[in-house]
Amino acid sequence: MKKLAHFTVISLISLSIFMAGGCKKETEDPVPSFTMSYDSVNLQGGGKGLQFYATCTNNGVSMGKINIKTPQDSLYLYDQKGASFDKNAAIGMQESNTAYTKIKGTWKFNLAGSSKGGTAYSIDVTATVSK
Repeated sequence: MKKLAHFTVISLISLSIFMAGGCKKETEDPVPSFTMSYDSVNLQGGGKGLQFYATCTNNGVSMGKINIKTPQDSLYLYDQKGASFDKNAAIGMQESNTAYTKIKGTWKFNLAGSSKGGTAYSIDVTATVSK
C-alpha cells in the first residue's frame, strides 16, 4: 500500500511538471501589416509636397531601408537605421520638415526591417495620391 501511495505521488508530480511545460504558448510574431497615409504640405520654395507615413497595425517593428518609387518612376531611398516603433505608430517616410514633390498617382514603397520578435521582413505597399 505504501508503495502504491509513493508511486501515485511521483506520478502526479511528473504529470504536473509535464503539463506545465506542455501548456506554454509560443509567442506570436506576426508578419507586419502596414497601411499607408500621406499629408499634403506646402513646400518652402513654393508648390505642393507630400509627406508619407506607414503604420504597422499588428506588431511593433524596427524599420530599416525604405525604397520609394514615384508615379513617374523616380526612385528615392530613405533609411530609418533600425529605429523602433510600437504597434500603430505613424512612421515617417522622410526626414523631419522635408517632403516629396507632389505627384498624383500610385507611389510604391518597399519597407524592410524586423518585427518586434526579430523576424526580418521586406514588404511592398502603395499609396495612391488623387487630390
